[in-house]
Amino acid sequence: MLRKTRGAFAALVSILMCAVGAARAADEPLSLSMAVMPPRVLQAAISPDGRYVAAIATEGVGGLTLIDTESLKRRRVDSGRWANYGSSRYYKEPRQVRWINSELMAIDYGLEAEARDLDGKLVRRLGAAVIGKALANEPESPLVLVFEDEDHEEVARVDARTGRRQRLSVPMSGKPTRWAFDEQGELRAVTMSSAGFWADTAQLSHWYRSPLTERWEKLLDFKVTDDTWRPLAAETADNRLIVLSRQGRETYAVFAYDPVQGKLGEMLAGHPTEDLYVLDELQSGQYESVVTHGMKPQRHWFNGRWAGLQKAVDEAMPGHVNQLSGDPQGRVLVFSYADVDPGRWFLLDSRTMGMRLLLEAAPQIQPAQMRPMEVIRYAAPDGLSIPAYLTRPAGAAGPRPMVVVVHGGPAARDHWGWNAEVQLLATRGYVVFQPQFRGSAGFGKSFEQAGNGQWGLAMQDDISAGVEHLISQGIADPRRICIYGASYGGYAALWGLIKTPQLYRCAVTLSGVSDIGERLTDWSDTNADKASRELMRFHLGVQDPARLDQVSPLKHAQRIQAPLLIAHGDRDRRVPVGHSQRMMKALDLHKKPYEWLELENEGHSIRLLRNLYKFDAALIRFLDTHIGTPPAAASAPP
Repeated sequence: MLRKTRGAFAALVSILMCAVGAARAADEPLSLSMAVMPPRVLQAAISPDGRYVAAIATEGVGGLTLIDTESLKRRRVDSGRWANYGSSRYYKEPRQVRWINSELMAIDYGLEAEARDLDGKLVRRLGAAVIGKALANEPESPLVLVFEDEDHEEVARVDARTGRRQRLSVPMSGKPTRWAFDEQGELRAVTMSSAGFWADTAQLSHWYRSPLTERWEKLLDFKVTDDTWRPLAAETADNRLIVLSRQGRETYAVFAYDPVQGKLGEMLAGHPTEDLYVLDELQSGQYESVVTHGMKPQRHWFNGRWAGLQKAVDEAMPGHVNQLSGDPQGRVLVFSYADVDPGRWFLLDSRTMGMRLLLEAAPQIQPAQMRPMEVIRYAAPDGLSIPAYLTRPAGAAGPRPMVVVVHGGPAARDHWGWNAEVQLLATRGYVVFQPQFRGSAGFGKSFEQAGNGQWGLAMQDDISAGVEHLISQGIADPRRICIYGASYGGYAALWGLIKTPQLYRCAVTLSGVSDIGERLTDWSDTNADKASRELMRFHLGVQDPARLDQVSPLKHAQRIQAPLLIAHGDRDRRVPVGHSQRMMKALDLHKKPYEWLELENEGHSIRLLRNLYKFDAALIRFLDTHIGTPPAAASAPP
């Protein structure tokens, strides 16, 4: 059936994509108001019977909208409102929706989760957050798995109709950090973390409850820095675990694990150069697909029907990541997004291959007006191949002003897809360069561990090599390059001005680390958790204060010569604002000019709309002043 209708299906999809993608002037910059505007729709889910789509909307007071997939009529069934939580008040609005069965929805509100019916009526309070369905093979079952507490240390199986709950407790001491369930929603594996009050490190252990004995047995003791495995699910019929591991290989893959023999067995899915991850891995007992973690994500199905649908949709909507959910033999919800498209939801009838547009994440964005993200590679000074994203502005070829955007972490990464900040810059005439330097996650063990101990050294050299490569290719104007980043990226921006002043005309640091040695002792949430602190020390590689001072911007403030914008949230618990405050004192001491932007009531990431607008406006003004040409008059703040 797919072969017979695929050509007509592709033509239909092309019409739908064109209908919503008509652009205004191709060279018109993305306005600041449009860039910071929250998505109109955050998330959507289709009911097991395919009759309804539930969507989290942000318009007005925000809330939950239900769409009838037959008539396409929609109605609001839940809205944001102020509510009591313990002794405090908070704004309670839907943040995520899952279908429990075809008549009940599980709605997460951030601090609590509830089951509601098709009219939005409260049926039962579920807990702090929903994990997923308890019985993966029974779509109409009312049983769900939930976290009982805000810290996600206690789980329970709850009947969403009756409210009956069974706490799935463990007898071991310590703090649970990971859970794995079987097909019946039984807790079968758990990862525990324990540390004495005066201990400087955390001890972790994997435990398993066999369906043969129903007794908890320890499988493995390990440290947070050990290259081990993590449980995903349990299969009771074979008395085995499904785990994610890269033991004996470069990249994370899915394996069967034999708890009796205590070793990895068959590799179920893997990729030689890209890590895998599993969607909804806590959903009880089963997984149907894996996603590669390369420069462009790809989903791989184990179910042949799903695989066929995925191929048909991908061929009809090339250049997009297309996420499918629902019934592969009935109605399917397709979420399609791209580098130039924040995303849209389509309703696909897999029997006729007819498709209709349901929702748009950001209808104010015109995809044809945006700039594509290219995937490039270049060589580091030691020959290591470095992947990167490159977004070029419209217009004639030739050297253009460039913004080097360095991601945080540093054991993190950028992703291909819609990025409002990248588009904000690219549509204003800036080349945007996002290097995935050594130490970035997702590209294999050797690549990630090559970053250990390389703050300010090889990691910074990777960034510099990318800049020099783009200059040599005639893409970047060597006189108009600015480096910008947040968190670790903010550190790299500061250090770029110090280590390679010839490359950068200016720098912007947001929530940046200025003193690496201080990271080992500051009052951050990283240091508050022993496992996180140990992992941070592992990545830093050295703890000698003298060596850390050699690559700490705070200790070399006198070497900064270029314009600098410093921004920080006053409630940042990851990198306390003291890092920026001390950096400014050092700059003042050496009479070095800078601009300061304090983000009030803001943490490590910018979450408040007013602060996002404030920062992006300052960023654009700063860049236009030092490396660009001011664009047309900016729009009014939202």
